[in-house]
Amino acid sequence: MNPVVRRRVLIGIAIVVVVVIGIGIWFLVRPAAHPSGPGSSTGSSSAGSATPDPSVSPSDGGASEVLPELDPVGLDQAAVAASGVGAAITKLESIQGEAVGAGDISGPSIRVTIALTNGTSADLDTAFIAVNAYSGPDETPANLLVKPGGKPFAGVIAPGGTQEAVLIFAIPEADRADVKITLDYQAGQPSLVFQGDATAPF
Repeated sequence: MNPVVRRRVLIGIAIVVVVVIGIGIWFLVRPAAHPSGPGSSTGSSSAGSATPDPSVSPSDGGASEVLPELDPVGLDQAAVAASGVGAAITKLESIQGEAVGAGDISGPSIRVTIALTNGTSADLDTAFIAVNAYSGPDETPANLLVKPGGKPFAGVIAPGGTQEAVLIFAIPEADRADVKITLDYQAGQPSLVFQGDATAPF
């Protein structure tokens, strides 16, 4: 082979070898590419999507929940639940309530005698009974007093039995034109409700 031609061939081979080596080195040292397609995700975004929004509450519940009530009857009428439990205010008196415990305030009050009848086939535990009173269009809660003459429900009322309790509520005479009295006797059952003018005792 002509020396000139052979030299050109050797130079060409050397150039090819250098190019191949350079490409190999470039592939080895280049940074790894990060996937950025629509299906890719990062750890932070995955964690964020799995964390519930703390501002969203699954349920309102607790104190904002409105307890069910039966339609009110007059203060001098009987209230009877579908369960068979019934109640009636047998006496309404105007008295001077006496403070006994912390937070009590002596003053004009009403004393209410309530007869509760168990018309069910099971014993009625009075430990779960709560009686409350409210006055005025805003239904202002009345403070419960125990003197003079207060007597709460106690023990168990047998099926068909009746028990009386005497409750005292501090309500000024000027606020007795619209009085509401509720009686809760069992969790999950609607309250018995009495409502009307309590200015005239009976």
